[in-house]
Amino acid sequence: MRIFHPTDLDSGSATAFLHALRLAADTRSHLTIMHVAGGSEIEWSDLPGVRSTLAKWGLVKSAEDMDGLRELGLSVRKVISEDGNPVRACLDHLEDHPADVVVLATHQREGRTAWLKRRVAEPIVRGSKEPSLLVPHDRPGFLDAASGKVSIRRVLVPVAMEPHPRRALELSGKLLQDLGQQEGVITLLHVGTEGSDPMIEVAPPAGWSMERIVREGDTVNTIAHVAEAIGCDLVVMTTKGHDGFLDVLRGSITERVLRAVHCPVLAVPADH
Repeated sequence: MRIFHPTDLDSGSATAFLHALRLAADTRSHLTIMHVAGGSEIEWSDLPGVRSTLAKWGLVKSAEDMDGLRELGLSVRKVISEDGNPVRACLDHLEDHPADVVVLATHQREGRTAWLKRRVAEPIVRGSKEPSLLVPHDRPGFLDAASGKVSIRRVLVPVAMEPHPRRALELSGKLLQDLGQQEGVITLLHVGTEGSDPMIEVAPPAGWSMERIVREGDTVNTIAHVAEAIGCDLVVMTTKGHDGFLDVLRGSITERVLRAVHCPVLAVPADH
């Protein structure tokens, strides 16, 4: 697997880095960490410490344990771009070096390059057209920073007739297995009526159960309310360009859910 993690080196990006690193370690993947310097003075040592973090988690003996790193099957590349536009720099990089998953923070204001004086996370997600794990900048997510332990027990998947959530369910099931999450509940939420609730034939991962909820009301508010009520650890959203959840003209449902819930969101393009 190829994982791409853009960072502005702010403390809010640190949590997203930990999620990207944990996923890369568990899947024996290639992790690219990219910072867009935009003319600021950045040293390689300023980028997140991979080996020191793995050592803290007990996955390697020390920050100098290169043999342990090789045994993990994890490879890391760090990139510093001088482009002043972080969205353009990230998308240009992804054009030349495609990724399977993008992992980034959803809020990166006041970092060294003040990325989000304009929005960065959402345009990268839209432009990359790849599954993206978005981690709130001010929340721990589903990973304990000190131990590296992942804990996902409740997953919320909003579903509709269009776009169909099959790929999102399949990818989230694989993610749960890759991260060693052996049991929990996947809640399928349809905001609408019983008659418009789509038929879902995707089986949950082994050890996981699946429940269905139908609610009427405002889509974003309902998703946020149910996520809070069930103690959700991860929301999985199906996206479909400008005609689906990522409708940039009105602020997409996915983008508004990102700002309304308090847990990571996995955004999966329906046509991925």
